[in-house]
Amino acid sequence: MDRYETTPGILNIAETCAASLSIDDLEALCEDKNALSPLPRSLKMTYGHIRGSPAFRENVAALLNSGTPLTTSSPKTPTLEAENILITQGAISANFLLFYTLLGPGDHVICVYPTYQQLYSVPQSLGAEVSFWKLKAEDGFIPNVAELERLVKSNTKVTASRLCSTPSSN
Repeated sequence: MDRYETTPGILNIAETCAASLSIDDLEALCEDKNALSPLPRSLKMTYGHIRGSPAFRENVAALLNSGTPLTTSSPKTPTLEAENILITQGAISANFLLFYTLLGPGDHVICVYPTYQQLYSVPQSLGAEVSFWKLKAEDGFIPNVAELERLVKSNTKVTASRLCSTPSSN
């Protein structure tokens, strides 16, 4: 991973995080240029609230309740309360919570491969059977939907993937 993580020209199809931002970077992205002005530049970026900052969860709820669809094909999102929103410290934490909540012995998971080991090892550790949906060089690493259809079983509960690295991959 270290060899290719920051190599120019390499497409990391398994990346799980965005580039780090400073308070100044965040402020530049804000529509309201004074939104972060109350934050001192010396603010310590601590571990923070376990479920996510209450203010951030309120803002997420407001965004989701605004009536703006998350995609052009999705209907209006139902009303959400901030107390029902959980912010995780990256995709790894969210994946663990999802897997521990949904999977157990006798369940089946389809996992895009290659990817981070967590996406197939955690389900296996919980007793789930894992099938690999392999991305192939000869297909330009584009997922083959026909292959996915062949992998689906009656007990398939989760398809674990990381297919949103670029805008064109959705």
